[in-house]
Formats: sequence, C-alpha cells, structure tokens
Amino acid sequence: MDIDALLEYGFPQGYIELLKTRGIRRLNPVQSEAVEKGLFTGGNLVVSAPTASGKTLIAELALVYNWLNHGKGVYLTPLRALASEKYGEFKTLEALGVRVGVSTGDYDEPAEYLSWYDIIVATYERFDSILRQKPSWLRDVGLVVVDEIHMASDPERGPIVEVIAARLLRQGIRIIGLSATIGNPEALAEWLNAVLVNTDWRPVRLVEGYLDKKKPGLVFPVENRVESVDLENRDPFLDIPLHNVVELGLQTLVFIHNRRKVEDYAVEAARHLPMLPEDAVKPFISELEDAPTSIERDVLSDLIRRGVGFHHAGLSSIARSTVEKAFRSRLLKIVYATPTLAAGVNLPARRVLVSVKRYDASRGRRVNISISEYKQMAGRAGRPGYDEIGESVITDASSSSEALKYINGSPEPVVGKLLSERSLRIHVLSLVASGEASSIDEVSGILSFTLSMKQAKGSLFQSAKIMGAVKLLEELSMIESSGNNSLKATRLGRVTSHTYLDPLSISIYRELKPVEPSNLYLLHVACLTPDFKRSSPYIQDKIVEKLEDVALEMADQGMIPSPSKTSLDYEEWLDGFMHAMILYDWINEVSEDEIVSRYMIGPGDLYSMRDTASWITHALARVEAVLGDIRFHKALDTLSRRIEEGVREDALELITLRLIGRVRARILIQHGIKSLRDLAETPLSKIASLPKFGPRIAEEIDRQLRDLGYK
Repeated sequence: MDIDALLEYGFPQGYIELLKTRGIRRLNPVQSEAVEKGLFTGGNLVVSAPTASGKTLIAELALVYNWLNHGKGVYLTPLRALASEKYGEFKTLEALGVRVGVSTGDYDEPAEYLSWYDIIVATYERFDSILRQKPSWLRDVGLVVVDEIHMASDPERGPIVEVIAARLLRQGIRIIGLSATIGNPEALAEWLNAVLVNTDWRPVRLVEGYLDKKKPGLVFPVENRVESVDLENRDPFLDIPLHNVVELGLQTLVFIHNRRKVEDYAVEAARHLPMLPEDAVKPFISELEDAPTSIERDVLSDLIRRGVGFHHAGLSSIARSTVEKAFRSRLLKIVYATPTLAAGVNLPARRVLVSVKRYDASRGRRVNISISEYKQMAGRAGRPGYDEIGESVITDASSSSEALKYINGSPEPVVGKLLSERSLRIHVLSLVASGEASSIDEVSGILSFTLSMKQAKGSLFQSAKIMGAVKLLEELSMIESSGNNSLKATRLGRVTSHTYLDPLSISIYRELKPVEPSNLYLLHVACLTPDFKRSSPYIQDKIVEKLEDVALEMADQGMIPSPSKTSLDYEEWLDGFMHAMILYDWINEVSEDEIVSRYMIGPGDLYSMRDTASWITHALARVEAVLGDIRFHKALDTLSRRIEEGVREDALELITLRLIGRVRARILIQHGIKSLRDLAETPLSKIASLPKFGPRIAEEIDRQLRDLGYK
C-alpha cells in the first residue's frame, strides 16, 4: 500500500511528507493488513508479528488518526528505557502540531498536567497509577496501545496489564495490542474482543541454527547448510563471535544469562581483536567520562577501543546508552548481553548467539529457558536496511533435537497471572479505593474482563480468591465492609493505593515501626517489604558473611529490627540488612566506586535500589501524614530525598540547583558554602575556581540563583 493512499483516510499531506523523510514510501504487508482489518475504522486490534516488522508504525498511524479525530492517545511499554525510545520516535510528530509527552516517574505524582499532551507514552505501572487517580483528561482518551502485550503472562507486570485492559474494556476505550511472541494470539484477541493480525512476515529473513559440537559447525536446518567453525579455545561463546567477526565480518550480539560471564567474555574477546582508530572511538569514550564509576569508565573504554562491549542491568544508564549507540553505529563488532536487552531497546545484529540455559538458584542447577524467551532474543537478528538475512545460533543446546525444539517450536501460550494473592490484594484495593467498585459483586464484575478470569475454571474458584483478598484487606484495615455486602476503602487503604504500595508493605512497616525514627532502622524496614524485595539485587554469600555478626549485634542494640520480631525468615532479614547498608552508605555520600566494590554490585543495581527505596520511603511518609504521625512523616520524607540524591541532610538545600549533585554539594560545604544564601553571597570567581566547577557551571548556578530571587 502506497503511503499516499493515507490521504483517503484523512491524513494531512504534511504527515505523508514526514513519513517520506523517514524513508517510508509504502506500508509493508503487516501494516497493510492492519489497515485492511480496521486500523482506521475503530474496534480493538491485536497485532502478532515478528520483531522489526513495523508494529510501531501501526501504532503511530492509529495514534495520529485518533489525534486527527480529536482523541487523546496513550502508548504503554513495560520498561522506562522502551518508553524513552518510543517517546523519541514519536517526537517527530510535533512537526504536525501533535504534543507528545512521556510519564514514567513517581507513581503518586499528580497526573493532571498530562492533559496538555495529545499522545502520552508511559510505563504500565505509571498508567495504572493514573487510572487510580482519575485525572479529568482520561475522558478524552480514545485509544491505548499496549506494546509487548504478551507481558500479560509475566508474574510481576502481567496483572497490571490485565487490570488496565479490564478497565479500558469496561469503559469502551479502544485497545491495540502489539507483540512478537504470542503463543495463543487467537485467545488474546478473543479476550480483548479484537480483530487479529497474525503473521510471520519480517523485512529481514530470519535463519535459525545451532552449534553441533560433534562436527564442529553451525547447522542451519532450513537451508541444509553447515558452516565450519574452529573451536580453538574450546568455548563457543568466545570462538563463534570471533569467527563471526574475524572470518566473516558479521556484527554479533551474544545473549548469556549471567552478568559476570557477560563481562568476562567481553574482556577475553577483546584480547583477540586489534585496536580501532582513536578518532572513531573518541566520541564514545568521551560519553563514558560521565559514567558514575571508574569500573565503567576504564573497563568499557578499553573494550570499545577494540570493538567490543557488554550490556546488562547492572550498568548505569550512561554506560548502557553508550554501548547501544556504539553498536548501532557499527563501531562495536561484538556485544555480550543479558536477555534484558532483548526485552528492551531495539538493537538488531547481523548474527545473534543465544544461550538457552540459565542457572536457577531455587533448583540449584541449570534449566532451559522458554521458547518465548528464545524467540525474543533470536528476533534481534537482521538489521533492516543493512541485511538481507539475519541469523540466530543456539550455542549451548544439549542435543540437536533440543535445538530443533526451539527452532521449530512456537512461543508458549500467554496465561494470566492475576489470581496470585499479591496481585489480587493490590488490584482489589485499587478498584475499591478509586471508587470504581463498592461491593464484592462490582469487584468481580470488573475483574471478569481480565484474561485470568476468562481462563479460570469455575466462578466459585474466582469468587473464593476475591473473597480471600477482601478478607485480608479488612484485616489490614484497608477496607471496611458492611452487612449489605458493600465495600469502602479506609483512609489508610486510599493512601496505600494512591502511593502504589503493596498493602503488605504497609503492614510490615506498621508491624516493625520503631519508637524513634532512625535512618538505618527505617531503611532496613523498607528493604524488607515485598515492593523492595522483588527488584533487589543479589549479594554474594561471602559479602553477607562478613557483615552477619554486625547485623546481629545491631539488632541486639535495637539499631535495626530484630529477626525474631518479623514474620520473615532469617535469610530474608539478613538480605534486607545488606541492602539497607548499601543505601546507608549511599545517603552518607560513600562514592559509587566504593559501594560497587564493597558490595560487588553494579552501578545500575545501586540506582535501581535508590529509585525503589526512595519511592517506598516517600510513600510511607504520605501514609504517616494521613495517620497523623508528623514526626515520622518528616523523618521519612527527608530520608526519601536523601536516598534520591545520595546526600547527607546538610546538602539537601544545595542539591535543589541543577548541576549540583552529591559531589559538588559536598565540595561547596567543605569550602564553607552551606546554603543557597551562602552561595549567592560567594563571588562567581571563587565558585568557578572550585574543583569540578569551572566558569560554565558557575555561570549556570548564578543564573538559577537570580531566577530564585537570591540575587
């Protein structure tokens, strides 16, 4: 379909020209089928198509069409990184007058300001919190695009997707679901009352293969081809990438389910490759200078100089972004990555190597990944506009038959996960607290629109689960019920829902709340909540053992909660202490380098902990404000701000200025400048002469102080 045909649907010539500047002159088969099946005529749509098949343009066409018809549109993603990427893509629409916004921040942040935007990009969690707040602009939303809708099967994010969809279905708001890995697309289309676009077309043909160690060689069954490879180092994760680059010149992405191995392989591979020209690597090395730790700055810089990188969630956002840019520019020839990259930003390669084994700590052994996980990673093979084919290679299958199960298999069916106790208590409370449901029957009615309820067998089973959640919420003083089966959220229940906390997190806090507010004690409590534990990093046993006696001594002295006073097991209590100590070091301005080295975590782990703990303590501060304990409200609010910035309390005023962070604030304080007033009274030349400042930063500080009325 030629894009000029979009004029017939009311698209302006300006949009057609905008598409042409992006190299788009025709809609591909997937996009054309979406149009034929009602993309511009209303009704829900599920698009199941491979990675890089143009699903984002389908969403964009629908969002622009919705805007032309005076509707507000929302685009949802599971990850902040994805939201940022899509926001960047949709920003080009501002040339048409479309106002594009993004919201991935604090869950309890008021959402009314988003009314100004025509298209809003958000994470699942943020939009779920917006639905609870009910800002006035929600009535103008005509379309919600749910990217990666197969995430409905994820234990953590799946229930959020389900409840969002249930609310939208009940209100008659249009839904478009997108995914590359749906095992049961017909079932999802039926759930959403949607027309299905289901195709295996992709712009770059995918050829799947596996390593046969007996030959040795790479076997591509569909092409009946075997590619010889010399396993010189007897390690396919090293030998095959080097073979790809040195012998064939193929840019390669290697997926391994272990951060340490990702880093080690990258370092080893770099030893076998020559140095790149300094002028080619200089821009990326310069970007890394802003990375927070010397480990990232030094190690990644050395790797990039030889065309190698690694990528995992333990890296800072600066380091991840630099690796992504260097790979997209084709400077990096090999990138070793954990599967988080496959579920995140779009980073295709000519050849992708996939490990189908990962270590399962709960079983104490290596297990096979799902076919869906494999297909997600394999789908990164083939760069549109560069390659005619993309190749994926399973590197560690136990046998050829095991490899063929992945190559020839279909993704597992998407199965709802709402009926877990945790998910139900969170979402039942949200429905009651937002006023959408005032009885068990109304709760059941709304949840009947979810995938889990559609798939559950028997209404008695569903009712028992919901009743159990209601009973628990009553016990936690979140909900009150009366004899006529009506439900009402308490003040505690409403603030819990608005802050997006798990009701059990509030219960744990109230159970362990100390007599006096102590930062380490409160940090430990926050780290024991289910909201924190579900995203906390693993701390190696040898690190834990060093501090176990310290933890027990502190518990005896009342400095942290005693393990005997919690309903958690000892190992969970000890893990919580370790995470609390990391955060305690952070708020006392221990450097990122020292924290990363001391606890053997990644910078990305530290920042993830910071974000989670800051949110939890801020939410608990709001809870205390509602309950009337102003002393703890102030203590938790201050602690939350310190966690967010990584500073001692005396630096909180200074870091309100842009470009003054934890390091520069401490430098100012050490030079006797302890407040914004002190700063305003200090000569500009003195500020410029301080370490890590300089004239440009001094002038920007001066400008901000003038705007604030200090000068």
